[in-house]
Parts: sequence; C-alpha cells; structure tokens
Amino acid sequence: MQNEQPSSPEKIKPSLVLGRFLIPLLIQTAAMLTGAFFAVHTEVNGKLVTLETEPVNLSKFIRNSSNRVSYNISNFKILEEIPGWEELPGTPVPCPRNNQPRNRENQCNPDAKLLDPDLTLYAILSPPTAEETGEVPTPWVAVGLSGDRPTELGENQVMIKGRSLEDLVEYEGGKFYLMRSQREEILESLDLTDQEEKLETLVIQLKVNQRGNAVPVNLWIGDRNYLLSN
Repeated sequence: MQNEQPSSPEKIKPSLVLGRFLIPLLIQTAAMLTGAFFAVHTEVNGKLVTLETEPVNLSKFIRNSSNRVSYNISNFKILEEIPGWEELPGTPVPCPRNNQPRNRENQCNPDAKLLDPDLTLYAILSPPTAEETGEVPTPWVAVGLSGDRPTELGENQVMIKGRSLEDLVEYEGGKFYLMRSQREEILESLDLTDQEEKLETLVIQLKVNQRGNAVPVNLWIGDRNYLLSN
C-alpha cells in the first residue's frame, strides 16, 4: 500500500488578491464621486436659504478648520411650537411636579418630548415676510414639520432634511470647512480678546434641492461674508 502524498496548499491567484483590495476601493471611490456630484448639483441648482445657528463659542469656532453647527430649528424647544411636531414619534417628557402654571417661565409644554433616535424628518421653510434691510440676509422661518418627505409645498417654500439625535435635530448642510486663509482673515478682523467665552449666533446660507439635501455656501459673522467649502 503506497503512502499518500500530502497535498500542497492551494495557491491563491494574484487576480483574486488584487480583486479583494480593488473592489472595496472602487466602491468607496464611486460613493465619494456620487456624493461630490450631488453636492455640486445641489449647489448649482438648489434654492438659496438662510438659517441662523445656535450660539457658538466664536473663538473656538474660528480656530477649527472643520465645523458642524446646529441651527436654531435644531432645538426641540423651538420645534415644539411648529405645526407637525405633535405628529412626530417620540417619548413624552412629563412636567415636573414643582411646575407653577401661573409663572410663564415655569410653564410646561404638554407637547414636550424626545424624538425617536435616528428619526428622519423634514422642516418646511418659508422666506421672511419682512423686506431685507441690510447686507446680512434674514433667516427663513420654519412653518411645518413632517416625518415623510412632503410632496407639495407652498409658493417659495423649501424643505430641508434632518435626523434626530438625543436632544436635537441635525440638518443637511450643517458641516463645512474654513480654509486657513479665511480663519486668519477672520481672526485679524475680530477682536477676540474679550470674547474667549462669548457665545454668538451665526448666519449661514445654504443651497437646498427638491429632496431636502443642502450644502452650505456662505457664512456671515457680523456683517462680513465668507464663502464655505463642504
């Protein structure tokens, strides 16, 4: 009886090894190019909308090349007053026992709640009714909320897509970059010696497309305007 020869390990073809690296790389590259294409398309064809941010530490904000901001319509307390909030799924927040109804500052909103995490929603925005009186554009006003993408909007209205986090809503167009030259220019133009801990609201203009996707294009700090990269 002849002894069986041990089988030699099967060699992996170089093409298979190369494919394991190339395929994920190609998929990632395609995703990046697709995202870049839609961003450019939105910037060119989207509607110009103005939003105001939640207060930010200006000193720290300027020193970061990459920033993510929350808009005033990210705040649940602001959203509670907008039609459609009551239809969004979430967990009710009970009124505290020591709430004093006669004191307006202590009044509890019966519609207060925490939205379900990772909930997609759309804020419907309308242009300001007051005429523009200065160089800084006037923020648009949120007039409605919806958990489904609206199929019809009023005249001049747009919708912007958002996603709920723990205690706020993160909207499209909330992340952008400031080039080093821009940050240096801003630092030179502002006296931050007395503003190390000062919080200020900023004004940001975005281009918003018909699906609610948005890209930021302009940043206003005071009466100065800066172009944004995203």
